[in-house]
Formats: sequence, C-alpha cells, structure tokens
Amino acid sequence: MTRPLARYALLALGIAGLSAAGVFYKLSAAPVVAIVAYRMLIASLLTAPLALARGAIAPRQGRAPFGRSDLAVSAAAGAFFAIDILLWASSLRFTSVASASLFVSTDPIFVAVFAWLLFRERPTGVLVAGIGVGIAGMVVVAGNDFRVAGHAAIGDGIALLASLLESGYLLVGRHVRQRVDALRYTLVLYTSCTLVLWLIVLATRSPATLQPHDLLIALALAVVATLLGHTIVSQSLGHLPAAVVAASFLAQPMLAALFALWFIRQPIPLATVVGGLIALAGIGIVAYANERRGLDTSTQAV
Repeated sequence: MTRPLARYALLALGIAGLSAAGVFYKLSAAPVVAIVAYRMLIASLLTAPLALARGAIAPRQGRAPFGRSDLAVSAAAGAFFAIDILLWASSLRFTSVASASLFVSTDPIFVAVFAWLLFRERPTGVLVAGIGVGIAGMVVVAGNDFRVAGHAAIGDGIALLASLLESGYLLVGRHVRQRVDALRYTLVLYTSCTLVLWLIVLATRSPATLQPHDLLIALALAVVATLLGHTIVSQSLGHLPAAVVAASFLAQPMLAALFALWFIRQPIPLATVVGGLIALAGIGIVAYANERRGLDTSTQAV
C-alpha cells in the first residue's frame, strides 16, 4: 500500500473507531460517569508511554515547545472534553445511537455561531444556508423521536448540548493543536479530562468499581473509540488536508447507525434516515465554509 493510501486507510479506521462508541455505551450496564471515567483513565495510561517516547526525540524533529500557557489551554480543553463525552454517553440512555450521533455531529454549526458572536466573524450566505439546512434536518429527526417516544427527544437535546461543549473544546484548544503534535496534545487533554471525570465520580458518589463486563466495555472504548478513533483522526490532520478530515466526519453518524443496526439490532426509522441526510448535508456545507475561513472543526469527541 502506498503511503497516501495508508494515510486514508488510517483515517477510515479512525472514523470507524469513533463510530463504534455508541454501540459500546449501549452494551454497558454501569453508571455512565463510571464507564466514561474508566475509559479516559485507560486511554491516558495507554497514551502516556507513546507520547513520552515521541517526546524523547522531539529536539531532532524540531517540534514546537509545549509551554505553560499551552498546558493550561490544553487542560481547559480537557475539561470541556470531559463534559462533552459524559453528556453524549448519557444521551444514549434516552435516544438511539443514530439520533445521538447525528446531534453530536452538529459542532461545525456551533463553531460558526461562536465565531460570529465572540470573534465578530460575519457568516457568509453559504454558511447561513448550511445552518438552515442542518437545522431543518434535525427538526425532522427530533420531531419523529418525540412522536415515537418523548424521552428520545430528551436524549436528542442532551446530545445537542454535548455538541455545544464539543465546540467549546475545539475553540479553546485549536491554537495549541495547530502547533503541537497530536500525541503530546492528546496526552494533556486526556489527563485533564480524566481528572475532571473522576472528580465528578467522587462528587456524585458513583460506584468507583466496575463489573468485569463493564470494565471490558471501558477498555474497548479506550482502545477503539479513543486511541484508534480520536487519536488517529487527530494525527491525520497533520498528514491530510483539513477539508478531507472534516468531510470524513459526515460518515460518522451513518456508520454509527449501521453499527447499531448490525450489532445491537437497533432499527433506523425512515424519518431518521431522511432527516439525517438533510442535516448532514447542512453540516457538510457549514464545515466547508468553516474550513475556508480557517475555523478548526475537525476533531470529534465521542
């Protein structure tokens, strides 16, 4: 396999890893915060030796230094990341994998809105049109979920809130990620995220131990969704055009829905398919407009 093909194959593997997270959460029985906390603890422990090994040869590679301000910003991004994945995992207790994956993928819309409100970056006509199309598709999906089961619409709302937190994580950490390699950045991100999650475990007095079944689920989430998913996709940003990586995320909700259909026999309603395709078209337009303006929306956190 040639090197370009290998890079695209790694990106595809990363997107598939991210897409599998919803199925693993659906198979777990422990409290959500405990599953997520163990997932990130394991991911941090597995990432540390890789990042430290890369750090030993950093001077020869001439990589950017990781200063105190970078550490603080990355830690803050990790706090946003912790609440993001906790909310998204919680949404799956109410709604389907397909719906939750769609709503959590709306972060390009939030990034565009925040860029307008906080940085005074006026939206283009294309961007506004994309936001409108995306919202229309989500209304179709949420309306069907509410008609079928009211609690499903609650899950959709929680996933949408997770996407809002994900946008904060992207905006906070994007300047560090543009200079610092993925492994060093994700090590600090994962460590900060882990600390926040375990503080939540203690504050809510959730069980600090897991049954063997749930511990295996947490391990699978750490390896498949975090290391093979999140970390590989972040690494791909250094080797592939950002537009390609951003566009690849449009496959994630569809893959997640298919995985749920295949592995846990969760059906995909026709309204979810139609509304989802409309929403993904709008999200794709917004992601394209964001990429042209230099806004980083290329890292999913599930």
